[in-house]
Amino acid sequence: MKKQKFSTNQVIEGIQKAQTPTGAARLLGCHPDTIRNYAKRYSTVQDALLSERAALVDLAEMGFKSAILNKEPWALAFALKTLGKHLGYVERQEVTGAEGSHIVVRLVGDDND
Repeated sequence: MKKQKFSTNQVIEGIQKAQTPTGAARLLGCHPDTIRNYAKRYSTVQDALLSERAALVDLAEMGFKSAILNKEPWALAFALKTLGKHLGYVERQEVTGAEGSHIVVRLVGDDND
């Protein structure tokens, strides 16, 4: 096995600073696959990636909450369609043929061809 270019601590520090495998790779001067390979080999590196991903999701959720509080239509609709689905806020679509006609379904491999 060839000697590793980076210690796991260096990789983890890169992840913590840059928050993504690509960003960490840029900081360390390597390919993003190098960071991903470290994550496959070392649970501490994988844990660092998962932790940073969770932090990014938290930021996105805070932005989403802010958009809802600002009554932005896209955020209100998205929240109702996803978080409010169990309350009946579901977007449904009806599929028909041309000009409302029936759709003909043909089973491929049917013995009646």
